[in-house]
Amino acid sequence: MPMPRVRRIAQNVLSNWLALAITTVVGFFLAPYVVHHLGNLAYGVWVIIGSLVSYMGMLDLGLRGAVTRFVSKGVAQQSDEESSRAVSGALWIRLWMCLAIVAAGLIFSFGFNHVFIIPGDLQQAARIAVLVTAVTVAINLWCGVFGGVLVALHRYDLTSGVSILQTCVRAAGLIFLLRSGHGIVSLAVWDLVTSITANTATVIFCFRIYPRLKVVFSRPDPATFRKLWNYSLYAFLVNVAGQVAYYTDNLVVGAFQSAAAVTLYAIGGILINYLRQIVGSMTTTFTPLASTYEAEGSHQNLRRLLIHGTRATLLVSLPIEAALFFRGHTFIRLWMGDQYAGPSGTVMQILLLSVLFSSANTTSAGIVYGMERHKRIAFWAIGEAAANLILSIVLVRRIGIYGVAWGTAIPSVIVELLLWPRFITQLVEIPVRTYLWQTWFRTALTAVPFALACAAAERYWPARNLVVFFLQIAALLPLVPLAVALIFRAEVREQMRRWFERRNGPSQFINEHESSTTTVG
Repeated sequence: MPMPRVRRIAQNVLSNWLALAITTVVGFFLAPYVVHHLGNLAYGVWVIIGSLVSYMGMLDLGLRGAVTRFVSKGVAQQSDEESSRAVSGALWIRLWMCLAIVAAGLIFSFGFNHVFIIPGDLQQAARIAVLVTAVTVAINLWCGVFGGVLVALHRYDLTSGVSILQTCVRAAGLIFLLRSGHGIVSLAVWDLVTSITANTATVIFCFRIYPRLKVVFSRPDPATFRKLWNYSLYAFLVNVAGQVAYYTDNLVVGAFQSAAAVTLYAIGGILINYLRQIVGSMTTTFTPLASTYEAEGSHQNLRRLLIHGTRATLLVSLPIEAALFFRGHTFIRLWMGDQYAGPSGTVMQILLLSVLFSSANTTSAGIVYGMERHKRIAFWAIGEAAANLILSIVLVRRIGIYGVAWGTAIPSVIVELLLWPRFITQLVEIPVRTYLWQTWFRTALTAVPFALACAAAERYWPARNLVVFFLQIAALLPLVPLAVALIFRAEVREQMRRWFERRNGPSQFINEHESSTTTVG
């Protein structure tokens, strides 16, 4: 992979990580604050509203991914006209989708209290919050087209900067509102205000970075509409299935258990969502890059992207998953309180099984979308979502919130483990055994020492507070790079050789290596 592109990937990933780190840290400290100020019932209602309204985001129809795909391809082929047609067509389609979301918000606001068990003093506030949140989703959806353009141009520094600013301003406002005694309606209104501000900045940045982009608010021509639809239809099906698979859980718990039980389930799910965001922050850069490689006919670079991207994803995600699995109950107890440690920690452990394998396939998904070969995975996702919903409803009656977690984990593990590896290896033309050994198995070995150390620390080295807990994790983390240096010693040495050559030239590296070898001999 050419070094300028490697450097660009690293810069994009770092930008995403910075935004994610700030979002995660803010969310980490904000979550218990919101739970304790709203209370279990009100917070459970707030989570149900967020989960319900998130379904409206399905009306995206996969258009943001289509915009990123065709703009990145148009830029690579120096076709600004094609990019402009794709963006204009997506905006026109999304305008009607946004109007539908607002209408759906009105319907949901009237029927909300008839579906979920909501205390009387929260019913009116819940209806208003549903409608306000629906308007927020509609604005995010329409302006998301411009965010897709910035992603296609690899301007993650701008998207991350806007995200960081929005996160900080939103958190400051929420703290002020909660301290002032306001409830979920005020929180929903403040989310709307911060979303309008952030999206305005995104639109401005888009036209400044890509001044040749010409937007026309008119019905797209049949060719452009067909091109967008052929890509976005299957992306839309994947999004629908994803909503059912990952956001129905809170609704099932709310419908069959209670709003308070939603809080117990959601706390375990928060950590899982953070983990998914960490992985996603790395792999979102791969979709436009894969589109560029395919447009150039560079299959070798696609294979390298698959191998190195999967390794990098697992090297980041596996230590986090190991720490959460073995020490998650302690973490939740110190973070939220003793009453949440048992149920929320167990929910989190069950959901980790699905995240373990989905993290390994996240790079593959980015490449599949970039190559516009996501038709097959749409049908997989639909099957997984249907199985998820059925199992969750059946098992919630038997084992409560743990049944909902198992209903999510079992179908996900089957799809990620049995279907994805063979499909991606056929797509990039690499033997499946080579792919699994070079990515899944070798990388998994690097996490074993750290995982064993976490299990031992949980038993013999109890943490009394969060500061001690994080210090313990920091003390154990060096086991990961040591294991990486041992298992990937050939690759590490090659990277060191390239770095040394760029700084000092190849001849000096060879001379010093021969000198050190002679000395050791």
